[in-house]
Amino acid sequence: MGSFALAATAPAFAGITLENEQGRLSFGGDVELDINSYNTQSGPIFTDDEIDTSDEYNQTGRILLDVSGERTSATGNYARFKAQPLIQTDGGFGLDDAWLALGNAGGLELKIGRFEAFDLFPLGQDVFVGYSGDTSDGLYADGQGYVYQAKEGRGRAGNSGQVLLSQRSGDLYAELATLFGDRTDLFENGNNGGTYHGFALEESKNSFIVRPVLAWTPGPWTLAVGAETNLVDDALVDERGEDISDRTGYGTRLSYAAGDWSVNANLAYLDAHQEDNLTLGLNALWGNAGLGYIHARNEIDEVKPGAMGSLTEPGEYTVDTLYASYRFPDAIGIENFDLYLGAFYSRVDHEEIDDLDDADRYGGRLRFKYHF
Repeated sequence: MGSFALAATAPAFAGITLENEQGRLSFGGDVELDINSYNTQSGPIFTDDEIDTSDEYNQTGRILLDVSGERTSATGNYARFKAQPLIQTDGGFGLDDAWLALGNAGGLELKIGRFEAFDLFPLGQDVFVGYSGDTSDGLYADGQGYVYQAKEGRGRAGNSGQVLLSQRSGDLYAELATLFGDRTDLFENGNNGGTYHGFALEESKNSFIVRPVLAWTPGPWTLAVGAETNLVDDALVDERGEDISDRTGYGTRLSYAAGDWSVNANLAYLDAHQEDNLTLGLNALWGNAGLGYIHARNEIDEVKPGAMGSLTEPGEYTVDTLYASYRFPDAIGIENFDLYLGAFYSRVDHEEIDDLDDADRYGGRLRFKYHF
């Protein structure tokens, strides 16, 4: 029989680990519950019409269960797996990671399943970061600001499949991630009532997105560069027959982490159909306090006349977001139980609309986090 012991070195979960001569099996997870206060918007914000806003107070969160396993051969080859089902407080169920990885002692690894690839735009201590618009790891909603973060092909994307090949060698790390299948879920309502610049999305087929990344980590520094692009033409077309899936993005990050300090400087650029997006980010974590700023500039070349209120030429707009957080570790004297405070403020500015005050967003959050 294998030994039974507490896993003392796991970074994310306190957990329980079973080990024997054949391999290791770990059980853990965390509880993350949030009490939120924020304002929301509905409908396009780039319009001369009145913008619908409302204040919301609610609770969100989930319980994550983590099951991980590893088996290693005498020659150093290994097989690893991870499964992370989610039990959500709204009564729903979800899934974070579910993957199988095969590798060797030389640093080569193949990963298959559901996961997130290398992060080219880390946000630091992300407790509550909202935007006057949408982000590239969520939905592209027509008429909203878009904060591109080089994450459209990063992973965990609906029904799409994922395969990643990576190689580590000293301070260097390289990976080639792929995402293939139906990616209409990137656009709000997809081709079932969705629009892009006011034009209806009509036809779709499977996409094949490739995302290469190269990272260099000398000591406390990390410098990474990457790109993502869809190799399938006309994977999603609008009512004019234009290829909306023609999207190529680039990202780079410079990070420093030593002692109580952690700093990330990020840049991402997207060349999309009749739209360019540039995003700059800077965040820092000192001890338990985090502060971050994100500036996104979007330029849209054309919209369908009359599709967004009386606005016919969106032109250039910016989204500026400031966020902060603070962590109270081992709250009330309980190990692995932390309290977080988080807040954000986001503002969108458009040169052709004089008053977009109602498009500002802000919010605060109290998070209860327990690792088990």
